[in-house]
Amino acid sequence: MARRKIKKGEPELLIVSFCDIVTITTAALFFCLLVTVQEAVKIPVFRPTPRAKITSKQGIFFECRTNELFFVDKAGLDDQVEKLMSTLNPGIRGGDLDSFLKAIQGQEVGNAYYRVDPRYLLVGRMGLDARPGVAGETMTELDDRNGKFQVMLSQLDKSKQYVAFLVRDDSFNIFRRARQIADEAGLETGWELLGIDEPIKFGEGGTAIATQ
Repeated sequence: MARRKIKKGEPELLIVSFCDIVTITTAALFFCLLVTVQEAVKIPVFRPTPRAKITSKQGIFFECRTNELFFVDKAGLDDQVEKLMSTLNPGIRGGDLDSFLKAIQGQEVGNAYYRVDPRYLLVGRMGLDARPGVAGETMTELDDRNGKFQVMLSQLDKSKQYVAFLVRDDSFNIFRRARQIADEAGLETGWELLGIDEPIKFGEGGTAIATQ
């Protein structure tokens, strides 16, 4: 077959640009394939969470809130509640809420950080309200060997007590540092997550948080 002659002035068919597009597209697909294969065969690294276990040790409670640490002093609050309840006759202790609140009017139970909400006492629980405007220990103060937290840890009995953290979701940084310090002191630890506005509540006989 005779080859068609290109008339003078007729544009020639150029395929250079088309070849460039095909080359670039092929290269891009090749690199995408490499990345996909690399991700598919990558071996994941698992960081196991410590397994929780039930303990018979006494929990020493701390709350992590607003990225500060607060000592709950549950034992001291329990003593105050027991003394308050012992002053009431059985009818009041097992009666209605209005009568109970009227009987304990003016008898506040609490410490520097918390006030006991009396409404929970009638059902055998202790609910705590944080006192407004009271500061806890900061991250910097935790690292002080003569600070409240580290001094308190040094006085605990490792064979009978463990450290329990009540953690708000805005305070994981200070929780992790406090737990590290407790671990380095050789103490068992446990923790429980609380909602940002959830009150601290202890049931009758205390609250057990599994150690980890």
